[in-house]
Amino acid sequence: MRPVYENNRAYNVLVRYVRWSFRRMFHSVSYIGLDNIPSDSAVIFSPNHVNTLLDALAILSAQKTPVVFAARADLFKKPALARALNFLKIMPIYRIRDGADSLSGNDATFQTAVQTLKSGLPFCIFPEGRHSQEPGLLPLRKGIARIALKAAEDVDKPVVIVPVGLVYEDYTDFRTNLKINIGEPMPVWTPEDDDLQETDEESGERKHSRKLLQKLTEKMQALITRHRRDKFARDTRLVKILRLPIVPFAGLLLLPGIGVFNIFKNKIADKAFLNSIRYVACYLINPIIWLLLGLIALILLLCIPGGLPLWLRIVLPFVPLILSPFAPEVWYGAIRQKRR
Repeated sequence: MRPVYENNRAYNVLVRYVRWSFRRMFHSVSYIGLDNIPSDSAVIFSPNHVNTLLDALAILSAQKTPVVFAARADLFKKPALARALNFLKIMPIYRIRDGADSLSGNDATFQTAVQTLKSGLPFCIFPEGRHSQEPGLLPLRKGIARIALKAAEDVDKPVVIVPVGLVYEDYTDFRTNLKINIGEPMPVWTPEDDDLQETDEESGERKHSRKLLQKLTEKMQALITRHRRDKFARDTRLVKILRLPIVPFAGLLLLPGIGVFNIFKNKIADKAFLNSIRYVACYLINPIIWLLLGLIALILLLCIPGGLPLWLRIVLPFVPLILSPFAPEVWYGAIRQKRR
């Protein structure tokens, strides 16, 4: 497989659609503190983890460049899935629950993370190690500190950790609101850390790691709580009225995606995955289904004699494909407003 941080034209095309569709699945996405992402440093993003795949897409949507992510290593056991994740710029990181012997695999992971930062791409790791929708943060794992310290030694420009607080209005419904609160960059090494350069190098690294994690925990906790009680955006009365006539058509366009979602909905015990599955079904699988239906309709229209002009025969089958990415915001927007 090619290096996860290597430039990929197909990825560059796909990521534009992913960023666009991610923003459309929310009523509003507020980016607070984008100026805190430095352009002259190697950036390690450190967000809280509450909404599975959508958390990664939130970070990706805040960036103009690709972002390399770390994900749990058990996802990479199947070769086909491992190749797909590598294409999506996701690499494995091993946890103690994967077995003590597997932790040695993180040596290669940490080195890849450093190479990612050297290449100029940001690296993102969820330092809690798993997702949780409970208030506050889970204890941060040591992985982010180890990667940051190694990068500070090997990368020829300043390395910073950028804490991010993801605040969702709702974890399971579409067309709600999201605030992405980006904190001030935290230097991995400062002059005050010089006293950690002890004779015992390992002891100094442990102290520095603990200090980083303590500061990072405080900053992330502040970012999460700062906007939790803010008022979220709502549709105006005019928007609701204008949307009503096209809601049934949007529902029709969304039928394949809703069907795929319902197949998996009742099989998922962890409700944190619901919106991620809904996103994949509505914005990725649904357009593919309409593309296939459009190709079948095109063949039939070209083969069956009729009075339609040739250009209309070619265009008509793909109108649902073009409109299907807009259907979720209309349909789920109307459903969401009805529930309130």
